[in-house]
Amino acid sequence: MKSLYITIALVFTLSVTAVATLYFLQPGPAKNGFDRGHMYSVKKLNEQQLRYNYWYITWLGEGRVYLGNYKATLNLFSCNYHLQDTLYQKLGFADGSRLRLESLKSQIVAKLNPKEDSFSRDGYVTLDETTGRMVYTYYYKNAFVYLDSSLNVLHTGQLIDTNSVAKIEVAEVKDGRYWMRTVSAPAVVVNKRGYTDGRLFYNHAALAGDNESLKAFDAREVIDVYLLSGGYSHSIYLPKYPGRKLTDFVVRGNTLIALYEKVLVSYQLTGKEVRQAR
Repeated sequence: MKSLYITIALVFTLSVTAVATLYFLQPGPAKNGFDRGHMYSVKKLNEQQLRYNYWYITWLGEGRVYLGNYKATLNLFSCNYHLQDTLYQKLGFADGSRLRLESLKSQIVAKLNPKEDSFSRDGYVTLDETTGRMVYTYYYKNAFVYLDSSLNVLHTGQLIDTNSVAKIEVAEVKDGRYWMRTVSAPAVVVNKRGYTDGRLFYNHAALAGDNESLKAFDAREVIDVYLLSGGYSHSIYLPKYPGRKLTDFVVRGNTLIALYEKVLVSYQLTGKEVRQAR
């Protein structure tokens, strides 16, 4: 009987220890100094596998979405917003939208604080083709700049995270007779990519909020939505596509079209997100 009690006590102790160990090993909540507000999921509508890789979304027009290709620069793919009526084409000239964005980026960076390190000023440009206005967003800190077609600053906005200073370590390295400045350690990326439709700015965020578990955050692609007139509106949770990264996305009305390397997926926004932003 005594041995039975000892066995029961031992099993109980091991069970409690196992549960406690799993509890303390699970990812805790993120501590990045901010909370996300309204967080909405989406409904998957359709999916379209692409023949090749290295696509990017170049523009929307006439009820269709068009994709250019980084490697095969004469290739063009298009489909309607339902990801149907697909068409592969060969252009007589290379799509110039990427070069245009790079040119705009260089001009915008030249206007930003010249005293700031060029690495800290690095970011991405999203262009609204209908208005010519654009948003420049820093990769490494919580700010974006809204500009008109003449690159006049209309508004400077702040994102919801707290990274007001870029966390970048810069060192000087000698290359032959010359010294050059380079990043000496991986920088903390805050923002990845985005989209603007002239009224709203959609930012693909890289950091979890304090009110999100790391496990939940890592299981999704999180897009924070801002009013270009100023202020955070809400966030959208996109599911991750198995084995592929989200490389681009666009929004038209209640439809969000996401590019996961060589797969297009369309999602329906529930409507609550749109009402929240009004």
